Amino acid sequence: MTGTTSELDEDFRYGQLAIEGRLITPDQFDAAMDKVKSSQKSLPDVLVSEGWVDRQTADRLTKALRRIMRDERAKSEGGMLVKKQIGGYKLIRRIGEGGMGEVYLAEQLTMHRTVALKILHSKWADDEEFRKRFLLEARAAGKLSNVNLIQVYDVGKYQGKYYFSMEYIDGVTVEDLIRHQGALEAEKAIDITLQVSQALKYLATHNIVHRDIKPANMMMTKDEVVKLGDFGFIQSVFDAELMQEGTTIGTPDYISPEQARGERNLDVRSDIYSLGASLFHMLTGATLYQGSVSKVMRDHIDTEPPDIDTLRKDVPKELVRILKKMMAKQPIDRYQSPDELIKDLEMSRIDTASQDGQLPSSRSQIMNVISAEKDRITALEAQVGRQVRSNLVLMVTAAAGWAAAAALLAVLLARR
Repeated sequence: MTGTTSELDEDFRYGQLAIEGRLITPDQFDAAMDKVKSSQKSLPDVLVSEGWVDRQTADRLTKALRRIMRDERAKSEGGMLVKKQIGGYKLIRRIGEGGMGEVYLAEQLTMHRTVALKILHSKWADDEEFRKRFLLEARAAGKLSNVNLIQVYDVGKYQGKYYFSMEYIDGVTVEDLIRHQGALEAEKAIDITLQVSQALKYLATHNIVHRDIKPANMMMTKDEVVKLGDFGFIQSVFDAELMQEGTTIGTPDYISPEQARGERNLDVRSDIYSLGASLFHMLTGATLYQGSVSKVMRDHIDTEPPDIDTLRKDVPKELVRILKKMMAKQPIDRYQSPDELIKDLEMSRIDTASQDGQLPSSRSQIMNVISAEKDRITALEAQVGRQVRSNLVLMVTAAAGWAAAAALLAVLLARR
């Protein structure tokens, strides 16, 4: 057995990195940890001996973990000194951190405007693959322009540091809202989901899958405009080769079943699932599943979501139906496009508002309802198909038979 608790903790963190990098499955991690606890081997040695990871990859992951732990120790001892200026940007203060980089509030000196500046973590600066992914995020996001997406302005490199600047949102994340307010009102949750759906609709027109839809990546302005950000995990059909070499997947709490299985050919339906998991979090104040990374990922694959109407009684029935469809395990059973989802959400918003005596406030809302109802009727007709037509023929025939019998009986009675 590997003696100390710290060694087991390090093996566990190593396993988490390996799972998130799609090097092993959660089941392989559990099996490997059982062997670690009953032998003198470390987790990397077990993975190599089982043939699940080659030695070069295992050593590379070990170095990455050591860099992470070294940086964490440095921060706990007072943190690293950060240069006050990078390129044409003056750093003001750090406002966030993600898996690939830190985000600073900064001033773009040439434009005299406040921006958010994302800087690639120094621990990844000498890793070509992560540099590619960081630049992919910046280039792809820089081509996009939509009211519900955070705008990227510039990308560059300064003294070995890679960075890009983007629109600064003076607001809060949806995750912050949930943390401070608990479960959100249904109408507010619907509005947030609708706005993110509009962003997904726009991304789909550019053949982009975001891959990391979650409340922490949804920023809300003071005017309650929701903007989707953090494109560190996007998948574009134009960058398929790079994505096949990638090592990062979405956040386990919101990951789609196909993404948890490590499938590469994802489409917008994967993002719709993650948006559904985010909506569940908004409505209940809790994530879909709890537990270790490996357990949560397995639950997304195998375990049906909890019934939200048993957790919260005031959620409208139509919204319950929408949520279940968004989080269906099989992509074919979900909404097939953001457009379909938007129409149902619009109807649900109007139904929710009407319970408070409110009516649709805009022509577009009314038109969306009419369009959605028309689509439903068309779908119902297609579903009914020949069977109903056949049944109708039988019903008409039977009715005609009964009518004839009734007429004959009337004639007989008249003769008597």
